[in-house]
Amino acid sequence: MTEKSKAKRKQPARKVKAGAQPQERTVTIPFPDTDSEDEANRILARDVPGWEKLDKDERAELLRLIRDHRKRGAPAKVKMTRKPDGGWSIEPTGKSEMLALLKLHETFSANSIDPVNARANELLKYLGSVGADNEGRYNAALSFIESMKPQDQAEALLLVQMYCTHDAAIRALSQLGSAEWIPTAQTLGNLATKLLGTSQRQMETLARMRRGGEQVVKHIHVDNRGGQAVIAENVNQGGGTAKNEDQCHGAGITGSGPAMLGHDAQGHGVPIPSRERAEAVPYARRDEPRRA
Repeated sequence: MTEKSKAKRKQPARKVKAGAQPQERTVTIPFPDTDSEDEANRILARDVPGWEKLDKDERAELLRLIRDHRKRGAPAKVKMTRKPDGGWSIEPTGKSEMLALLKLHETFSANSIDPVNARANELLKYLGSVGADNEGRYNAALSFIESMKPQDQAEALLLVQMYCTHDAAIRALSQLGSAEWIPTAQTLGNLATKLLGTSQRQMETLARMRRGGEQVVKHIHVDNRGGQAVIAENVNQGGGTAKNEDQCHGAGITGSGPAMLGHDAQGHGVPIPSRERAEAVPYARRDEPRRA
């Protein structure tokens, strides 16, 4: 007698609709509004899943991170809606439209809506050109700009450029790894190198703008005999490049120069003249006849 095994019916695989966004996992972070460690731990023990599995150090670190996260505040966020005729509609999102709009003004250091719209469209055009025009990437760009806290609209404009330049450099590097032909790899490598150099210069420009054109020039005089270095620090206003020929005490290109006249490496100092009359120096030649 043979047993007939029933074949299991295979369940058809679920088809994912094209363009459907994956479900996001939401994590709610509690914010204990108290300075008491015991009270804060009691609130976290109630609201944090898996709190009982953490040891003492992990609980203290979690509490510190939560407080630091609260001090930073929530960045500006927008909601993107596809228009029927093409393009995107960008609107502030959150419980309060006024609060969200003011956050956008602060992100771009703007006092009106016009520069906010200008910078927002610049970001949208770039992300759309590389196929990354979605809420996640757009809000990531806003978070970067907000974290740098631009002090004026010039810095906000530069920060938009910095984000786009960095993203373009990373894209060139990622395509470089999958390049099959040497000319293609060389082209992508040169492009990535130029973009990374531009990104570095943009960071230097931002730092120079925040310094206000103040430049610190250090002149180092090295005495090779004594083995000591004297550092003189000068502050030049204007942010230009100081030239050695314009500085009377410049150390030269190599950073070392001749020792000062009268310097004694043994530390005896320069002799001081006295009032006594100096002895006559004997005449070097003698009156003796020379030998042939």
